[in-house]
Amino acid sequence: MDAENERRPGNRPRTAIQALNFFVADAQAGIGPFLGVFLQARGWTTGAIGTVMTIGGIAGMIVTAPAGALVDATTHKRRYIIVSAICTIMASALIWVSQGFWVIAGSQVATAIAGTAIGPGMAGLTLGIFRQQGFNRQNGRNQAFNHAGNMVGAALSGLLGWIFGFVAVFWLAAAFAVLAIVSTWLIPKKSIDDRVARGLEDEPGNDEKAKGFEVLLECKPLLILAAALALFHLGNGAMLPLYGLAVVAAHEGNPAAFVATTIVVAQGVMILASLVAMRMAEKRGYWLVILITFLVLPIRGLVAASVITISIK
Repeated sequence: MDAENERRPGNRPRTAIQALNFFVADAQAGIGPFLGVFLQARGWTTGAIGTVMTIGGIAGMIVTAPAGALVDATTHKRRYIIVSAICTIMASALIWVSQGFWVIAGSQVATAIAGTAIGPGMAGLTLGIFRQQGFNRQNGRNQAFNHAGNMVGAALSGLLGWIFGFVAVFWLAAAFAVLAIVSTWLIPKKSIDDRVARGLEDEPGNDEKAKGFEVLLECKPLLILAAALALFHLGNGAMLPLYGLAVVAAHEGNPAAFVATTIVVAQGVMILASLVAMRMAEKRGYWLVILITFLVLPIRGLVAASVITISIK
């Protein structure tokens, strides 16, 4: 019992990692969906905007597996997240330097790589602190805080963008990134078990080694899941930015405020969905949560397309 209590994380790691998930949400994707309307206001065509977003999305997909492997290998997981957050800020700043095609494309690639790296880093931290027994519950809380951060960040971006213009959206993302860095440093290093963070047992004297990329070739269900998630990402990732572009192009109005509204609504729903999914995963496993998610995606796309068509008429 005493050993079990010693392994149980205190309030500081829990509060810090929840704060990290809250603040990193707005910083992780740079200016995210606001990029499209920002470039559109500067004369970019929707085709060119879609191209740079696609380039960034593909780059993010390519580095996902290596980023996870690097998280497993490093014992400096806090620094890993901090460096990724700094890179996100610098990549977003490039957009203000120039709106040339290759500058924006390079910015999106860098943002995608840094943003993709943050996800496995936070998962590794959560597993290393809360272990397998507490991972599902804490991961659900993390996702709720992440979506809450997205919602607050979007609301503030819309308000500040309406008052001060798009430059305020950039500064807000940078401020959230700084707060995410501070939250990361507040996580005590001693609370992170790097072996457990790799999915290994924390028993003393256990010399078990974590498998590398060969596990992808050995486990067919994992390959199927990876392919399904890749297809889901292609269908889901750009839907909100493209929807914002379509509606803003068809109607007059404040672009930043409209995109912010769509994000606030979406993230507000996801806060509740994260908490429900956490409970569902504990009782029935993740397969049902993933299945429901996949079923909802095409419905979401059809509804968005129908609303655009009705609005234009």
